[in-house]
Formats: sequence, C-alpha cells, structure tokens
Amino acid sequence: MPLELRPADGSDARRAADIESAAYAPNPFNRILFPGPFPPGVLDGRARQLVAELDSDGSTRWFKVVDTDLPPKEQTVAFAKWHVYDKSPKPTPRTFGAGCNVEACELLFGGMAKQRVRILGDRPYYYLSLLHTEPKHQGRGAGGMLVEWGVQEARKHNMIAYLESSESGHSLYKKYGFRDVECLSIDLSKWGATENHNTWFMICHPPEAATK
Repeated sequence: MPLELRPADGSDARRAADIESAAYAPNPFNRILFPGPFPPGVLDGRARQLVAELDSDGSTRWFKVVDTDLPPKEQTVAFAKWHVYDKSPKPTPRTFGAGCNVEACELLFGGMAKQRVRILGDRPYYYLSLLHTEPKHQGRGAGGMLVEWGVQEARKHNMIAYLESSESGHSLYKKYGFRDVECLSIDLSKWGATENHNTWFMICHPPEAATK
C-alpha cells in the first residue's frame, strides 16, 4: 500500500514518542545528552509534553505518514511537527527532565535557539521542529513527504521554510531545496565525545527569492 500523508492530533502523541525514541537511539551523542537513568513511563511523559505544546501553541501543525497495510497501532511510520510563524518567537526558558545532561543540553538546544532568532529576525517562516521516521521504515520516502508539505505551503505564502539538521538528515533536506546558512559546532569532549556535535541551520527560499 502506498504511504499516505495525513494530519495528526493528540491521539498520535504516544506513537510519535515511540518513533522519536527509536529514531534517536543510534545517535552516538545520545549517551552524552540523555545518559539516564529515566523514570518509569518516560515515553508517556514525552507524549503528554507533545500534547501540551500542541494545545498551547497555535502555530503548531502535526502530520504523520501512515502505511495502512500495517496493524493499526503500527500504521504511523513517520511524524513531523511544523510551526507557522509570523515572526520568530522569543526564546523561552527550557527545562530538562530526569535522565538529561542539563549542561550539555543547554549548550546544544540553548545555542540553537539563540542562533535561530539571530538568523531569522522578524521574518515570517515555516519551521520544521521535529521529523522522525521509524528506523525500519526509513528509505521509503516518508520523511520526504513530511518535508515537502512544509516547503510547498511556505511557497504558497511566499515564505521561507527553515530547519536545523543533524548530519543524518542533511542530504534529505538538500534534496528538497534547503541550503546551509550556518553550522553550530558544539564541543562535548568534556563528556567523552571524540568529535564535535554539528547542527546545520538551513533555509529553503521561495522560488522568486531564490533567483534574485
């Protein structure tokens, strides 16, 4: 059965948390950023956090990709969270739960938030803040479907699309028109990392702007 792109809602949050956890598991920096131990029900807590963000933030758009040939509880194979902003929101204080390396997370996620505001200023934009595909379904095009939604919507409204990319997603985003603006390189050797953690800040311009 071909994959289908569909809107997602709060009932999809627990499955989204499962996919997120599985997608990040192979990342070698996980042991530094999220060393654990984690409290029981950590994925239920993550799902509640996602729902709270969805309910409180009117900029949020959730989408999922489903394979209807799979059992109902497994049909969602990828999940994305887009935001539509009239201008960059001001950074808000972050909290990191049990099991997180607070200092390392603040270096990375705090640095990303500050750089995002500096890069985008007061421009309106579409922001891809989350994109995860279940590892066993990677390579089927699900991630591309979720990226393309935001790119096409941004173009309809003559707005830029923006995201922050890890090394693993970098080539996918380039395929859909995103180009590097800057790179944030974080030294995590204090916690045993043998190389820097790199995050690419990427923008996809509307066709008219891209040709100027």
